[in-house]
Amino acid sequence: MSHFGCDTILCFGDSLTQRGWDVSRNGWVAQLSEVYARKLDVVSRGYGGYNSRWTLSLLPQILPTTDSKGPRPRLLTILLGSNDAFLPGLKQHVPIDEYRSNIESMVNMVTDPQSAHYSSDTKILLITPPALGEKLYSSMCDLYVGRTPESVKACADVMRDIAERHSLPCVDLWTAVKTQAKEVGGELDGYDAFSFDGVHLNAGGNDLLFKLVLQAIKQHYPELDPSKVPHVVPLLSELTAAIKENEDFDIAQFLKFK
Repeated sequence: MSHFGCDTILCFGDSLTQRGWDVSRNGWVAQLSEVYARKLDVVSRGYGGYNSRWTLSLLPQILPTTDSKGPRPRLLTILLGSNDAFLPGLKQHVPIDEYRSNIESMVNMVTDPQSAHYSSDTKILLITPPALGEKLYSSMCDLYVGRTPESVKACADVMRDIAERHSLPCVDLWTAVKTQAKEVGGELDGYDAFSFDGVHLNAGGNDLLFKLVLQAIKQHYPELDPSKVPHVVPLLSELTAAIKENEDFDIAQFLKFK
């Protein structure tokens, strides 16, 4: 094990991932980091404003190569589509067929044995963009323009289809937000319970996404269930018990990263 200590969970995407570290809004990435403390390092590589075209150029610079030594991603989450969903003519827009190709290229980067970044140890979890809260989004019209509920839905549909085609689990955040917002209702159609601007997650949205991600991990990758992933170094109780049993034991050997 290298000096970095332990393998990782790599969260990759746009601002929905970048903002996942925002503890003031119960960031879903921060919550993952908490449950995997001393087990797996949760690494956020979210790029606000980026689409799948631009992030496709970044991913091979982030992933370790197949023959590299040291920590590796045990899980890769991919959450993209909210920026691709900008309408044609806007700089972030990506045609839906290209969006599909870009996400599939990211998946193949890890799963294709011919890829320089192939890793049989890395599991993949795809996440759809959340449903667009149109009324809430429109209230921010001075800041945000150019997406529609339909354009975001198209990306969500493609993400689900890619997951099915590649036999990968998919967190359907789009359906979860849309369904639960409808149950909440109200002047902004309930989307303000999950988003602060119709696109980005507030505390309620982050809590929802964290819950769905953890459920998907436990269901599809039970070996990565936080309760089943061992600590990379002994707990204090284990250390003190070992010292009590033999004060002269080799502490340096005992504390080597697993």
